[in-house]
Amino acid sequence: MYNLFYRLLPSKKNISDDTIYLLNDQEIKYIKKCEKLSILISALIGGIMVIILYLPQYIWSDIFVASPFHIPLLNIKVVISIPFMIYGVVLVFFELFLLMILNIYCSHEIGICAGFINKTNKNQHDKRSFLLDISKQIKTKEIHHLGINPYSGLSKTTVFLFNLAFSLKATVSNYLIRLIFQKILGRYAFRIILDFLSIPIFAFWNAWGTKMILRESRIIILGVNFLNHFKDELDAFRELNVEEKVLLYDTLQFIATSKRDYHKNHYVLSKMIIERFQIEIEKEHQISNDYYNRLINSKSDFKLLNEKIIILGFVLDGRISIREKVRVNKLYSMKIINSDYDEVLKKSSDFNYGKGLQFSSS
Repeated sequence: MYNLFYRLLPSKKNISDDTIYLLNDQEIKYIKKCEKLSILISALIGGIMVIILYLPQYIWSDIFVASPFHIPLLNIKVVISIPFMIYGVVLVFFELFLLMILNIYCSHEIGICAGFINKTNKNQHDKRSFLLDISKQIKTKEIHHLGINPYSGLSKTTVFLFNLAFSLKATVSNYLIRLIFQKILGRYAFRIILDFLSIPIFAFWNAWGTKMILRESRIIILGVNFLNHFKDELDAFRELNVEEKVLLYDTLQFIATSKRDYHKNHYVLSKMIIERFQIEIEKEHQISNDYYNRLINSKSDFKLLNEKIIILGFVLDGRISIREKVRVNKLYSMKIINSDYDEVLKKSSDFNYGKGLQFSSS
């Protein structure tokens, strides 16, 4: 169904110019308008779904009768409504379907606007699959096949707890708000009030989620476009010796552990570099202990190449974390890169809306 919807989307409207990795003011304005409209619709879907979920319970209360169930292992009794649970699951799937359709539409429009797709090539398998994957927020873990691990040094438990907390944010916040209102209102906290308190909560999380997804779609599309342009520079660079190849491998792992994320742009960048310089892939590459010193003492052209790749790695996902700020400041103080934190942040901001990336020549 998602493939069919994507194919049916019209692609006649094309305001992109001939520059495939830069956006003009008209293109930026159109993308922002598309994103704002999608975020508003997403919030409305979240609020309406809460109403559709709870309102029938009060209109047809005899259908959603709750019954006590005994849980042997815990030796406790719970009161639940099986019809309500089934009804809720169906609504969840329907809501996710609507949000997915919305994401595909906006990702398609961004792709058209940025020149990533057009009427002729939009249905090519690689283009279509690419846009559908980023609309679904499918994290590519293919970077592991390159011997690069973004979570190197972290335990599996830490990674699991982080992802679990992120996934449960809407449910937990809804529960906390209900608990607070129960304490404030006491016995006057009628159930209907508590139920419909969920409207602004889930509307907010829907809007926030859609904003993040569309932002990610835009960043990935612009990133891949820019990397296709950057590939020409890599192809023109001289061949590397064995030590330089290892050092460049270190740089890719350094970027991955700085980001702590599986990002499509980082995978494309890493794959492009490994293939171009024929770097031997390891099962899991570890950064050399003297990485900084070796980079400082490397040849000037190779050092400049690493600087560009490091800055690219920091900005290609559209955000700079506090951890990265510390690393940027360290790299700048050691004269490994010629851009301080404010300059890198400016590059990230410019890249986010297709303004391109400018590097110093020394």
